[in-house]
Amino acid sequence: MANRYGYDDATLQGIITATETSLQNMGNLNQGVMNIQAMLPSVNNSTSGMKLAAAIGDWTGDFNVVKTQLEALNGKATALLQTNRTAETDADSASNGAS
Repeated sequence: MANRYGYDDATLQGIITATETSLQNMGNLNQGVMNIQAMLPSVNNSTSGMKLAAAIGDWTGDFNVVKTQLEALNGKATALLQTNRTAETDADSASNGAS
């Protein structure tokens, strides 16, 4: 049976897995950036340190936007996967019940 929205279960599962992996990797990277931010005042209180602190501030904002968008994509793919499976189950039930 063709999927109502054009995405098969394997494609959707791939999207879900990729977004989860990306979120985990980004979280690990963000932790490293936050560690640098925490020690920055004590190791580099110069003009370059202030520029780096500003760049880290930009990173934090960008990170949160990307994280939110990946979480939304993951949620949509998960919901669509569930819709596909429900539609398939409903179709199977209807065809098995029709005699």
